[in-house]
Amino acid sequence: MSILILVVSSIAVLYLLFQLIKAGKQGRFVQTLRDLLIIFLAILMTAVIAYLAYRFFRAF
Repeated sequence: MSILILVVSSIAVLYLLFQLIKAGKQGRFVQTLRDLLIIFLAILMTAVIAYLAYRFFRAF
């Protein structure tokens, strides 16, 4: 399951990087950068929640 999340997250980050390059040429750099930051924060939050769940279930 975690490998699937990693693959999907990697694809999303690569897609947004390509969009960032394309947006730089079109003048929408800041909007795309904001979207990339939102995706990064979502991935980070998912990792933290998974880690906390792992620690919680390991305690029992």
